[in-house]
Amino acid sequence: MTTPVDPRITFLIGLGRALHGYGIPAHRLEDALGNAASRLGIRAEFFSGPTSLISSFGEVGAQHTALSRVAPGQLELDRLVELDEVVEALYRGEIELAAADRRLGEIAAAPPRYGPWTTALAFGAAGCAVARFFGGGVAEMVLAGGLGLLTGVIAVLAERRVTVARIFEFLVAALVAFLTVALGTAVFPAAPGPVVVASLIVLLPGLSLTLALNELGTGHLVSGTARFSGAMMAFMKLGIGAAVGGRAATLLVGEAPAALPQPLPGWTVWAALAVTAPALTVLFRARWRELPAIALGTVVAFWGSRLGVAWLGPLLGAAVGALLAGLVANVYARWRRRPAVVLVVPSLIMLVPGSIGYRSLELLMEKDVLSGIDTAFTTILVAVSLVAGLLLANVLVPPRNAL
Repeated sequence: MTTPVDPRITFLIGLGRALHGYGIPAHRLEDALGNAASRLGIRAEFFSGPTSLISSFGEVGAQHTALSRVAPGQLELDRLVELDEVVEALYRGEIELAAADRRLGEIAAAPPRYGPWTTALAFGAAGCAVARFFGGGVAEMVLAGGLGLLTGVIAVLAERRVTVARIFEFLVAALVAFLTVALGTAVFPAAPGPVVVASLIVLLPGLSLTLALNELGTGHLVSGTARFSGAMMAFMKLGIGAAVGGRAATLLVGEAPAALPQPLPGWTVWAALAVTAPALTVLFRARWRELPAIALGTVVAFWGSRLGVAWLGPLLGAAVGALLAGLVANVYARWRRRPAVVLVVPSLIMLVPGSIGYRSLELLMEKDVLSGIDTAFTTILVAVSLVAGLLLANVLVPPRNAL
């Protein structure tokens, strides 16, 4: 005779699988599940790994353990907010446990919020805006926007074909570098550095690196190490691909003429920030109603980091930006009863050291070993600085106890 399974256990396992699939870091996932188990009145312990979730229920010595095989997921802010709303409604007694469990399935079965063309356009908009942040002029912004759009199209195709997805980073980096040099030589001159980095900014794993160090800093060594290794592999794929593409273009069309970006008025930075917020809303699949919060986070992180750099230098300046973004995110989460990740993650895109890490690999492939190692060390220090800022923000304004 089969013993009926406690519906609370079924719900908690489903919630854990959903959170893992929607990209929540290990420490946030375990905290959220632990809080949910406490609110439901069941003793439970959870361990989140890169591809598994272990859940144990019951008193010590008489526990029942469930192992869930899960695949690492990308951040989907809309689904995370919807999960948060379900959990909050359950805690307040507005819905029954069975209805909450059904909602988990409905959220998982819902189609992506944004279509492929909208996603591709967001890649292009992000590339155009980031080229301005890196000091690019009109030529660099136009070229980065076009190549960013191309990157988005390839990203959409890679989601549908496993064979393309396996070489996606290498392929797109090679193509972007090739076209940057070729167009810069044959059509109009543009500084290649800002163009390549801005075109690939969405793919640079600076955010993954920062999240990995955050997990390591909170004691989640398995997940942190796995995420860190994945970030390093992505860096290598992008760097090697860009080197191959740039070299192929040089052999075919010749060396691109040296070009310096034409300076633009200061107000164009604000225009770039205005474009960045909607692009990040689409790329992280957030709901449009979260756009004001995302815009606020990007502005706070961007100008906070610049202020920090002016006061404390480039390494500690990132910590100031992360601290301010974390404080605003936690206040927003408590005020609007939304997950803080909705504001934190897009804000971190303005701060993460992905471009520095890419430059490090580029220097190493050019056999400038000392400069490459120095730049790589700077990448790690900036990421650690970001993590320190976020942890301090959680001390000053404790995060909301939900998702």
